Amino acid sequence: MSERGPVALPGAPVATGFLGGNGDNPSEARHERRILTALCYDLVGSTDLLAILDIEEFEELISAFQRATRQAVASCSGAVRVEVGDGGVALFPAEIDAKDAASLAIRAGLEIIDACRRVGLDKGRADLHVRVGIATSMTLIHKGDADTGHDNVTGPAFAMATRLQAIAQPDTVVVSDATRNLARRSHVFSFRGAHAVKGFAEPELVWRALSHKREVDRFFAFGRLSSPLIDREAELATISEAWDSAIAGNGGVVVIEGEAGIGKSRILHEVRRRTRHQRAKLLFFQCTPGGLRSALHPLLQNVRGDLAGNEGQLSAAAVAEAFRDHDVRDPEIIEIFSFLLGAAGADPMLKEIDAEAMRAKANWAVRHALEALCASGPIVLVVEDIHWIDLTSRQLLAELAQSAPHFRALVIATTRPESGSWLAASNPRHISLKPLNREQTRMAIAAMWPQGKPSTSPELLDVVERVTGGVPLFIEEICQWMTENAASATDRLSQSETRSHASVFESVIEARLETLGPAREVARAAAVAGNRFNQELLRALLPELDDEAIANALDSLSEAGFLIRVRPSGAPVYGVRHALIQETIYNATLRKRRQALHRRLFAAVSHNRNLAGWLGTAEVAEHAERAGLLEDAIAQFVIAGTESSSRSAMAEARQILEHALALCERVTAADTRDALRLSAMIVLGPILTAVEGPNSAPARKLYEDGVMIARRRPVAERAKWFPIYWGWWFTDTVMDGERAEVVLSDLKDVEDAEVQLQARHCVWAIDFNLGRHDRCIAAVGAGLSLYEHGQGKAHAALFGGHDARVCGLAHRALSMWFVGKPASALHSMSEARSWAQQTGHAGSIAHAYLNEAMLHCYRRDFSMLRSVIADLRHLTERHHMPALAAAAQIFEGWCDGNAGQVESGREKMRQGLGLHGEFQTPEDEPVYCGMLAELLTRTAEVDEALALLDSAVAQAEAGGSRFWLAELYRRMAELLLLQGDAKANVVAALEKSIAIAAEQGAVPFLVSTYETLQSSGLSPELSLRYRDRVERAKSALESGAALIVNPESPGRR
Repeated sequence: MSERGPVALPGAPVATGFLGGNGDNPSEARHERRILTALCYDLVGSTDLLAILDIEEFEELISAFQRATRQAVASCSGAVRVEVGDGGVALFPAEIDAKDAASLAIRAGLEIIDACRRVGLDKGRADLHVRVGIATSMTLIHKGDADTGHDNVTGPAFAMATRLQAIAQPDTVVVSDATRNLARRSHVFSFRGAHAVKGFAEPELVWRALSHKREVDRFFAFGRLSSPLIDREAELATISEAWDSAIAGNGGVVVIEGEAGIGKSRILHEVRRRTRHQRAKLLFFQCTPGGLRSALHPLLQNVRGDLAGNEGQLSAAAVAEAFRDHDVRDPEIIEIFSFLLGAAGADPMLKEIDAEAMRAKANWAVRHALEALCASGPIVLVVEDIHWIDLTSRQLLAELAQSAPHFRALVIATTRPESGSWLAASNPRHISLKPLNREQTRMAIAAMWPQGKPSTSPELLDVVERVTGGVPLFIEEICQWMTENAASATDRLSQSETRSHASVFESVIEARLETLGPAREVARAAAVAGNRFNQELLRALLPELDDEAIANALDSLSEAGFLIRVRPSGAPVYGVRHALIQETIYNATLRKRRQALHRRLFAAVSHNRNLAGWLGTAEVAEHAERAGLLEDAIAQFVIAGTESSSRSAMAEARQILEHALALCERVTAADTRDALRLSAMIVLGPILTAVEGPNSAPARKLYEDGVMIARRRPVAERAKWFPIYWGWWFTDTVMDGERAEVVLSDLKDVEDAEVQLQARHCVWAIDFNLGRHDRCIAAVGAGLSLYEHGQGKAHAALFGGHDARVCGLAHRALSMWFVGKPASALHSMSEARSWAQQTGHAGSIAHAYLNEAMLHCYRRDFSMLRSVIADLRHLTERHHMPALAAAAQIFEGWCDGNAGQVESGREKMRQGLGLHGEFQTPEDEPVYCGMLAELLTRTAEVDEALALLDSAVAQAEAGGSRFWLAELYRRMAELLLLQGDAKANVVAALEKSIAIAAEQGAVPFLVSTYETLQSSGLSPELSLRYRDRVERAKSALESGAALIVNPESPGRR
């Protein structure tokens, strides 16, 4: 194909329909000048594929690709005119507007990439990629004669498209500057620099087409800049300095601060204009009042785009597509953000990660996403109105801001005063926008005054300057109002000089709306609807108006500058042009009218969520609250809290649910109030235990209050509120079994298998900790008979974070070891591990591994213990479980110490115990203290070992973890004996040990303490008292496995 050569268009009938021309004029029929858009596509690496594929397979692959490409082009009104092997050229119709043709060509190019991906997946070739180039130019169409039936088209677009295709990256669409200018309103582009193109004299500005535009900022959508930029050169110089630094590789942050209407967004528009030829990308995120309680609301709105007409359910595939459009392709980054955004199809395993670990993953994803975004050149990333930012977005923006200096990235945040101090750690440049002075105000009035309208008098200029306070948005609205109502405006403004600027602004807005008739009521409904709405939603809010009246009102409000279209194609979706205008209209609407509109919106959206698919559950709840529908609002906030919690947005979930509890206090009916409080507590409780810790004051208080409410509810409801009982038991600081007995007693008449199972879940855990091993084994048996496949996993988040069957089998294994049945213990633990792995639930797997490690520790089976340590480490690497990492370090230190590395093992154990204490899981601490005391004894640190054992005994006695108490007393007696302490003290410790072991039926401790007693010869009387009991225990020991695999030799004690 020559650089400027003609392209043959075979098939006269098709060509005629495609290229137009009425044929009346013979000359016109033979030659036509038209603007055409050409698209060139080519598979990447097809020669390599030919070398590794069978020729028939290769042919089939190419045919499938070309077939899919033709379909993609045809779906966008184009036609493939040339196919050459694995590539080709397509043209787009000349009879439609050139802008539409360019837009359709880009859409076809993006479709070709998707089609190529689908063909590759279908054919098992994930390495199938395509490049697309698009260019637009004036062309000359040579009509073919009747004999050949061919039309020829000559123009530079074909050569340019071919050259652009050659420089495109795989799976990207690159377009010429002319194509981009035609399609700039319909698509998002990323500048790829100026390129010297063979055959063309001047360098070509090259752009990558990213996606069809879904969201636009208010200046772009408004279509004109009615607000001029007046004397902000100093501020722009600061931003320019930051941008130059970012281009050089030293990114940074700029915070633009100012009151509403002061011109923050106008500055941003100028930044966009001035950086457009140097930046690779511009990313714009908008915070809104309604998004305060919705995690990642600005990002969600950008990714989700326009959801009118569907359920608004975001998919992981859509997130992946959006990220790929901006060159972020790392699957792990995409998985993390899909999960955080609550996308359907996100990795369910991320739900098993604790909140702190998820925060670390999210921060990692932000840093690496920023790196990917900057790979192709410097970027500008804007977050507007961060005074409305949600907590998760705030965390990630802070991380992004601190990472910016390492990349070619300029991060700009706008905010109202005193709302951006949390970005201080990133050392931002601060810009504080001040009101315009007198001279600047006059310049603004002159610039904003509509052309063709009589200019205002100097006296009135003075009034405008005083009442607007130099706020550009106020000036703009007053200028518009004055030109619309010149006669009344002068008098009313003169009377307003003593009022506040905000009051004057409200009066001006109301005065302007008065002149629009019925449109004023539509404006009020729009202000209630929020930052997005469409005609269908407004019809639900205003049933008294027909479609035509609403459509006319929307046109009037748009023409007057109150509304903007936030979606440039398809069914119109609107927004109020400025947040301050929306706030002003909303506040000026009578409270009863606002409530009525909110009530209608809530009813309509509850009936049909498709009506406003962009509204999150928390936003729907806020509409119910403002409507005065407290019960509905609380119910929706509870759902919103559950949704946030499910994607680890714990801060938002807690905020939402605590707000729901506060609303409950305003519900007058006590019975209803109690039920609503309990529904919120059920969801909030696990969040508090996860974030604050199970022994934290907030968690304990919530569950104590919850049980008080639940116990006064009807018995028939208690199954419903069982999670409250569970949490009350779980957060108990003393494991004496009292609360477990209360749970069983209160729920004994509840005929619900899940409740009875989980009640016994409480009981067997308490019985084990108290050393009541026979009762533990019995409780497990009773509980597991109630277990149904999957139900324990389904309720893991509410009940301890693990599957009930896994827990029961593991506790039964440990108790069986204590009663002298080591083979049965190993079998039950094997069942626990197997079942945990079948559930696929990370918390349950962790629970099984940790208990298995403990059993091997009891049996002193160092080889098996090291194997489980490896499993623990692998699991914590995958799911970031710091408590598991601490346990693994403790066990490993103990193994090392028993393998001759006593000093290093001791230090490893000390570090592990220090970490373990941070996670507030004290039930295993007596075991760990005994293990460390063993190593301290070998390093002759007997005093420290005794102090450690004293502390462990006190903790076990106070907290109810008595199952290891006999062993602690036995080891204490040995240390006292080693230290040469008084005989009475040694005997007292041994007596306590053997008495506790006998009471609990703890065979291993009964035997070991008796042996210590015998070897010491300190109390023959005590030995005689327990001799028969010990002999019976020994004779009853289960065969098939050793009780202790590597007994501790007396010489090492």
